[in-house]
This record gives sequence, structure tokens and C-alpha cells, in this order.
Amino acid sequence: MYRHFSAAVVGSINMDLILRMDRVPETGENVLGSSYGYANGGKGANQAVGLARLGAKTKMIGKVCADENGRTLLAHLLAEGVDVSGVSTDGSQTGLAAILLDGAGKNRIVVFECANAEIDPEAAARCLLPPPDLLLVQFETREDVVVSCVNEAVKNGVTTVIDCGPAKNFALEKMPGADILSPNESETLALTGIYPSDDGAVRKACEILSARSKARYVVLKLGARGCAVWDGRRLQFLPAYETKVVDTTAAGDCFTAAMALEYKRTGDIIAACDMGNRAGSIAVSRLGAADSMPTAEELYK
Repeated sequence: MYRHFSAAVVGSINMDLILRMDRVPETGENVLGSSYGYANGGKGANQAVGLARLGAKTKMIGKVCADENGRTLLAHLLAEGVDVSGVSTDGSQTGLAAILLDGAGKNRIVVFECANAEIDPEAAARCLLPPPDLLLVQFETREDVVVSCVNEAVKNGVTTVIDCGPAKNFALEKMPGADILSPNESETLALTGIYPSDDGAVRKACEILSARSKARYVVLKLGARGCAVWDGRRLQFLPAYETKVVDTTAAGDCFTAAMALEYKRTGDIIAACDMGNRAGSIAVSRLGAADSMPTAEELYK
């Protein structure tokens, strides 16, 4: 389905420490955890695995340290068929995310950027030559890295998707003209000052995001409510697929990867977002981040 597309991801590569418990403790409170473990993660790496599992020829651009976590993460990417020639290994320490996961599958995440904050913007942009068909970026690396790579891709006519996670007020005006800008609810609040709690708030937030970014489409990820699509004139809502929720950690990354590829294949943003919803419903039914990403066969069975 997507095997003839080349994709690049500029972003974070983290080791995830997953801490499971019935509920997250309040301030000053101790609770007993049920289990803990490690998983391959980072928003960039998750999306790279998501693209590769769907069949795209995928290149990862980022940085780790030549430590045990870094070696483990690179080996995992290679095993998933991801090209890691754009990943440098001279970071000070490999990135880490501590994920507190409650009994309802909802999470709270603390990210330690480490090597992800040390990526050189010019070197990252050079890794986008020759230009791929598709570029995905997120906000778990420095702003100058994202801006440099997005502008390089837009200049070369690359289909460009900006995932606005994690929540921060990024300089969207410095990288105009992406194809898709896609924040979740908390990221929308950080970028616009508006929490998309109802249809009116969603529309107003989309108008602001569109004006700031000049993106062709704004796609708001709304969790259990599905997503909203703004094309500059019309707002459409697409409901989420029903599923048993186990772990929401990489739902947004899975959505973005599937949405981006389907949009590249069809040029149809509504079909693309529906595909993203379908992929996300599979990811949340599994434990882990990159390991929860579905294959093309699972999406189309």
C-alpha cells in the first residue's frame, strides 16, 4: 500500500520507563505500583516505526548516546527496518521518558531530552537530501532543528506534517506552509490559549493555528472524541473507533504516521484522518509505545 513512498522523521529517540499503577499518587502520597518495565520510545522513533510497519521506506534523523540505552534503541529501529544513517551517537546521554500509567490506561509522562536537545539543525536538514516524499517532525527536539528541517522540506516540495507534541508555544510563524499541523488538546491550549472543549472552541483554535502556521490543514487530535479537521473554510469531526484502552502513550504518534501516509497516498485529508483514527484505536489496545504500532495488514484486515 505505502511501499513506494520514502519518509523521513526528525525527532526524539527515548528509552521509556513504564510505571504501572491503579492510580497516580497525589502530592506527598505513596502508592503501590503493579509493574514496571522498559520500552522503545520517543515521539520521533515511534512515528518512524509506525511509518516503517505500514511499509514506507523510512529514515530516522536524531541523536542518542553511545550507551546501553542508545545501542538498544538503534538496534530496535534497525530491526523494524528503519534507516538510522541520520542518527548520530555522540550525545551526552540517551533520552528517557518516565511514563506513569494508571488502571484506565491514561498516562502522565516526564521527558528527559538529553541527546535529543543536542541535534545540530544544519546537519539534520542535510539529512533530508535528496528530498523524501514525506517528512514528519515533532516538538521533542529544539525549535531551531524543527524550523530548519520544515523549511528545507517545504522549499523542496516535500509533503510535511508537523505533530505539535509535547505541549509548548512553538514559533509556528517561522515555518509556514506545511501540509498538516496536528496538535492534541493540551498542545492546542499551549499554542492558542484555547482548550478545545466544544465545537466553538475547536473552530476558534483551528482558525488561530491556521493563521499562525499557514498550514494547508489543521488536524486536532481529540482523544476519545476522535479528531477535527479544518481546511480554512470548513470544520469536520471524525469520531474515534471504539476499543478497549490499555495504554494511550503512543496513540497520537500512531495516528500521525497513518494519517500522513494515507494523505500522501490519496490527497484526501478526511480519508487520511479516518485512517489515523483506525490506527490509533489499535495502538491504545496494546501496552508500549513503538511496540504498539500496527502493520498495514492489521489496518486493512
